[in-house]
Amino acid sequence: MYEIAGKKFPSTLAEIVEPSQTALLIWDMEYAIGPNAFNYQDMLPKLKDLAALARRVGVRVFYSVQTGFDLAKEEAGVWVRIRMKRAKASDPSQLLKQQDDPYDREIIAELRPEPQDIVFQKRRPDAFVGTDFDLMLRSNGIKTILISGVATEGGVEGTARSARNLGYEVVILKDCVGSRSRELHEMALKPMEGSFFDVTTAVELAAIWGEKGDSGPAE
Repeated sequence: MYEIAGKKFPSTLAEIVEPSQTALLIWDMEYAIGPNAFNYQDMLPKLKDLAALARRVGVRVFYSVQTGFDLAKEEAGVWVRIRMKRAKASDPSQLLKQQDDPYDREIIAELRPEPQDIVFQKRRPDAFVGTDFDLMLRSNGIKTILISGVATEGGVEGTARSARNLGYEVVILKDCVGSRSRELHEMALKPMEGSFFDVTTAVELAAIWGEKGDSGPAE
């Protein structure tokens, strides 16, 4: 541990991810989003095993689920335009014809939450905007957030920067985050690494927690 003026804080990754004060955030791994990642098949088994390991060592597991505003009554214009671009729509009225499938918002079966896990809804690519995430973390004595999920250049990076600004330790699990675009994924990881976020892998984290995390399905 480092110490300054009597105040101690972590000096190593092992100290940063001490299980009693650490949470694993699984970002937007629902059917409408997670499987679209270019590296989905690679990251899914790693994240499944890591989540199981996290529970065994006492790390709290949080899941975000995207919940959109009503376009006609609630959504801001800037986000309507973003949704138009995503849908390749030329007129906002085209978005009103889209049908929401509840299945799309279900968390992928392989990552299904356990009863002790916490699932929260969010509307922006930032876990702290318009949610109780910060309150839930502080209520559980959490000081470190491990971030995984999709998309690297969206909610992963947005949440990481907000978390650090709020005083949390942040660790990016670089082999457990992904995006539709390999280019955007790599472009987001590079500045996070360059601006001194802690970045690690599921295997390295499993080794710190004293168990091998790359040997197949968790027991």
